[in-house]
Amino acid sequence: MVTDPVCGRDVNPNETEIQSERDGEMYYFCSIDCREAFGQEPERYTNGQNG
Repeated sequence: MVTDPVCGRDVNPNETEIQSERDGEMYYFCSIDCREAFGQEPERYTNGQNG
């Protein structure tokens, strides 16, 4: 399991296709809404400032 960087939920990377790559690192999301939020402000979520 990995953690959705937006909402903090556990996500199984083998069971989701909702993902995004940034600076060579793959991020996995529980929903399209979380992926869209990440896409709008990726720096907010990659610096550990969730929610």
